[in-house]
Amino acid sequence: MPIILERSVRDIRIRSTTSSSMLVRWPVMTKVKAWMPFYVGDFLLGTMGWRPEQVGHYIRLLCVNWDKGSIPVLPSDWDYISPGASAYAEALSEKFPLVDGVRSNPRVRIEKEKAQEKYSRRCEAGKRGAEKRWGEGSSPSPSIGVEPNPTAAPVIDRGARDARKAWEYVPAFRQQGFKRFLRVWEEYVVRQAIDPAEVVKSFRDYYASPQGKGQYCKGPIKLIEGGVWEESAESWGHIEQSNKADAQSMLDKIMEEK
Repeated sequence: MPIILERSVRDIRIRSTTSSSMLVRWPVMTKVKAWMPFYVGDFLLGTMGWRPEQVGHYIRLLCVNWDKGSIPVLPSDWDYISPGASAYAEALSEKFPLVDGVRSNPRVRIEKEKAQEKYSRRCEAGKRGAEKRWGEGSSPSPSIGVEPNPTAAPVIDRGARDARKAWEYVPAFRQQGFKRFLRVWEEYVVRQAIDPAEVVKSFRDYYASPQGKGQYCKGPIKLIEGGVWEESAESWGHIEQSNKADAQSMLDKIMEEK
């Protein structure tokens, strides 16, 4: 069993019970979030027929890929991450092709880049919103002598009204956890000064699209956390619903036979 001796942002030094210590090194990548998107339908199709231990190695390598940006080039080094993974090198190498000396999963790389781009845009939007609200370089505290407007609704109240407008477009079977939805709306939309009208419009357009009308549509909280207002509406028209439906049908058939 591998034992971690040292760990830093970039390196992990590992000692195995059967070999001397070694240094596994990955390129440094910005951590935009601690979780990665997991597409259930695609994963089921891509691992159909695999042995349980092979699926386990794949998941662990995917996690390392997301966290570090790549996995070790040599399959023999995978055993330091997930003991026994090298026994499935042929199949796993197809999931993590070697390109320009870097071994990584293409889907993970795309999703990581999208996450980084969204994170950067949100930071810029939050900065612009703060400058617009308080003025560049000024304090967010109310100016002395300025009387508050008694008719102006509190920010949270305004956020709740806008959130309810978006909620109206959510299909009934996805309308669960409205209180949590309000908290997420406040965190992602209100506090980051995102235009609520744009978010409401994105909800309307998404749930009117082929993906939004499907059985596997995203819930409202996932839409907010994923920044649906930054997505292209075209991507909602050719989602891999057929693949997910095929996977679900296959699973249903297996369960019926049991």
